Amino acid sequence: MTTSERLSADELGTRVQEQIAELEKANQALHTEILECKKAKEDLRASEERLRFMSDNLPDSAVYQYTHEPDGSVRFLYCSAGIEQLNGVSPTDVLRDPGTLHRQIPPEYFERLVEAEARSARELSDFDMETPMLRPDGQVRWMRLHSHPRRLPDGRTVWDGVQTDITKYKLTEEALKEAYQSLEKKVKERTSELEEAYKSLKENERRLSEAQKMAHLGSWDRNFATNEIYWSDEAYRIYGYKPQEFEVTYNTFLGHVHPDDRDYVANAAKKAVNGKTYSIDFRITRADGEERIVHSQGEVTFDEQNNPVRAKGTVQDITGRKKAEEKIQGLANIVESSNDGIITESLDSVITSWNRGAEQIFGYLAEEILGKPISVLEPSILAGETKELVELVKQGEMIQQYETLRLRKDGSIINVSITLSPVFDIYGKLTNISVIYRDITERKRTEEKLRESEERYRNIVETANEGILTINDKAVITYANKKITDMLGYSMEEGIGRPIWDFISEESKALAKLNQEKRREGINGSYELKLVHKNGLPLWVHINAKSLFDKDGKFMGSLSMLTDITKRKEAERALANIGIARQKEIHHRIKNNLQVISSLLDLEAEKFNSKKHIQDSEVLEAFRESQDRVTSIALIHEELHEEDGTTDALNFPLYLQRLVENLFRTYTLGNIDISLNTDLEENIFFDMDTAVPLGIIVNELVSNSLKHAFSGRKTGTIKIKLFSEEAGDEPYAGNEPKSKEKLTKEELKKEKLAKVKSARKGAAYTLIVSDNGTGIPEEIDFENPKTLGLQLVNILVDQLDGEIKLDKSHGTEFIIGFNVKEKRN
Repeated sequence: MTTSERLSADELGTRVQEQIAELEKANQALHTEILECKKAKEDLRASEERLRFMSDNLPDSAVYQYTHEPDGSVRFLYCSAGIEQLNGVSPTDVLRDPGTLHRQIPPEYFERLVEAEARSARELSDFDMETPMLRPDGQVRWMRLHSHPRRLPDGRTVWDGVQTDITKYKLTEEALKEAYQSLEKKVKERTSELEEAYKSLKENERRLSEAQKMAHLGSWDRNFATNEIYWSDEAYRIYGYKPQEFEVTYNTFLGHVHPDDRDYVANAAKKAVNGKTYSIDFRITRADGEERIVHSQGEVTFDEQNNPVRAKGTVQDITGRKKAEEKIQGLANIVESSNDGIITESLDSVITSWNRGAEQIFGYLAEEILGKPISVLEPSILAGETKELVELVKQGEMIQQYETLRLRKDGSIINVSITLSPVFDIYGKLTNISVIYRDITERKRTEEKLRESEERYRNIVETANEGILTINDKAVITYANKKITDMLGYSMEEGIGRPIWDFISEESKALAKLNQEKRREGINGSYELKLVHKNGLPLWVHINAKSLFDKDGKFMGSLSMLTDITKRKEAERALANIGIARQKEIHHRIKNNLQVISSLLDLEAEKFNSKKHIQDSEVLEAFRESQDRVTSIALIHEELHEEDGTTDALNFPLYLQRLVENLFRTYTLGNIDISLNTDLEENIFFDMDTAVPLGIIVNELVSNSLKHAFSGRKTGTIKIKLFSEEAGDEPYAGNEPKSKEKLTKEELKKEKLAKVKSARKGAAYTLIVSDNGTGIPEEIDFENPKTLGLQLVNILVDQLDGEIKLDKSHGTEFIIGFNVKEKRN
């Protein structure tokens, strides 16, 4: 150790003293710190005591601290004494078993508490919840749970919180809520009332405006100094002017008063000037010339010297009211003059009015019956009936044409029909009952006689040997007697309500429908019809049918009487088969004889043809024409002979086709190419009286066209058209067609009458034979021809009661119209 490093004893002693001093100082500081620590502990204990005291004495509150243990359980670390006051359990119980509190919370609220705690632990957010809690003594109190979470170093979450009793608050809140809801309801109700009041006010304003307009009530004001009159807008309208259209004077007003009422109005005005008010009705003539009735009221005001200054009043159009009064008076006259008894009775069944019809029916004068109970008219066996009927009327039921018995003054009982109606006042209140009595005694007697007559008639109908049935306008069976059921094999239940077509054979339905249409037109008739028995066998009947109409002329159906003619038809069929065979033989022989005649004429023509001096003479031509005519007749008999069983009618279109084709083959016209164009309606059947003349007419017209129409031409066309009026598209006898829209009312009426006449006479037909050749020479007078062919055509048309017209505008066209009884398959 060097000298420098050596310390003297004094220096060493000094340093030791210093260190001792520092140690003492440190010891003193430690002692002071110990004292301060003890003081801090004491202060902390005192603070905890204060906090505990405060927490134990918080009003309506309790302080708690709890944590979630690692095993998931809940453990309360601290619970203040207030919990016993709030929840009725001691803090010790809560610290020992947390379920002590949890079990007081309802399950649905406890689920929310668990969810809120989980969210608070996860987010370290404050936990705040309100929940009801059931105390052990049965009380339910509302508690607010508010706590703040914090995380401990070991990972546990601790909540420091306060539980507060908010029952009073909740009750107050509930009361406030109810009060608010009640107030809100009252506000809505009041608002609704105000809205309704506003709507009602607006509606009243609208009604008032409409009422003023509907009442036609205007006001006026007259200035005596200027003689001017003020009219309100409605007053202008009453007199037929636009509002405020011009200034009105007294003379203008008088100009509108009806001439017959002017003195009356002027006198009323003078009286008003003398201080009297007036209320008068008078007639006016509006600006448009219409006459109306008005009611005017007015009064005059005077100055201090009693001079008239102004007059004011109202004017109202009462035309409608006057007419209504006249109508009411008319109704009163009708009631008084009615043959029906028309009376009124009060609600307590006292007679208050009595017309002359009631006097005639019951024999009481008005002064004898008024004020008496209605029961005086009731027979003893029906006592109280009228009262019961009146009660029904009071309940809103209608009593119309109720048939019963009533008692006359002389004690006799009569049949009456009663109609009761309520009588209301202007406010809709029921005040009286109106009763109409009609004496139906005679009608009842007639009905009884009719019933007896109907019963006798029913017995006759049910026991008749003929079938009797009725059908309605839809052809549905509404009645059938027993004979009908026997004839057809169906029971009454199987027949009534079914259409008549169900029992008619297919081939007879067309005829039945045609006759049904005749019944609709009011045409009665009889005809034969083929029905079908229930077993499928045919049933032939002869029917006599009559149309049925109601009182207004409306078609209601028909009544038919049916006679079984099946056996007769079978006999006729057997005879017809014999007749058909005989007719076929006759037609065959006639055809053969006509062919013989045609051959003889042909031989004679050849004989004359060999003589040069008569080859071109009229004799040879006459032989050929006669041969054509015979051939046309022979074709008719050939067609009839070939028909299978139809020997009395000819299918004329088929015959016509064969006839014309035969003529085309007969006439050889060199190099001329003539075509045939036919338009023939199918299945038209004519008898011999119609077919033979028509065949000869066609023969003459076509042969003339073939011989003369195409001289000097290389081509030509001959057209033949046959159609019935209803099927054709051309009118009768060749007139130009007219659409329905272009027909005048008179033409439509004539057309309708023509169809009716046609339906009565038979079907109408038109035959047109035309060519596009050179036409008939002008020198030939068709109406008075010299040639045998045209003369024959005119004669045959007259024989058919027809009409023929000639149109030469395009070649030659013959139009023949005729009526004939058509026969169709």
